[in-house]
Amino acid sequence: MRGLIRGEGAVWALLVCLSVAMAGASFGYGVTKDGGEIGPGFLPLVSGVALALLSAACLLQSVRRQAAEREEADPGRVRTLWTVFGLLLVALLLVPLTGFLVAFGLLVFAVSAFVEKQPLVPAAGIAAAATLVIYAVFVLFLAVPLPGGLLGIGGDG
Repeated sequence: MRGLIRGEGAVWALLVCLSVAMAGASFGYGVTKDGGEIGPGFLPLVSGVALALLSAACLLQSVRRQAAEREEADPGRVRTLWTVFGLLLVALLLVPLTGFLVAFGLLVFAVSAFVEKQPLVPAAGIAAAATLVIYAVFVLFLAVPLPGGLLGIGGDG
């Protein structure tokens, strides 16, 4: 069983709040379009609800463990968690400028290369593959226009 990280519960609680806000904001984009098609707010709604549920489960698990464990936790894990959280916020801020797909690809690359310390070429490959999968699933298969930002790549421009 892994040890409890100081501040872990606060991070999960913050993530629950942000994901609920993301799900709520998705209604502003329109979850469905005329004719019953999936709208641009569908992906943020599904992602926000799923992230909120997973974060709430992790928060509950963290709170339960907090009383049981008193051992000192690895401070590197807390730093990693906050680093990923900060990178996620940067990616969200980049979406209006670069579009969702570019911001998502940069997020995956940064997490893979700098947090997970993978070599740059495999990290770039992972980022490109993840971005292509997201593009194929949401733009090509589900016909959900992703925010294109100023570049207009893969989205509604």
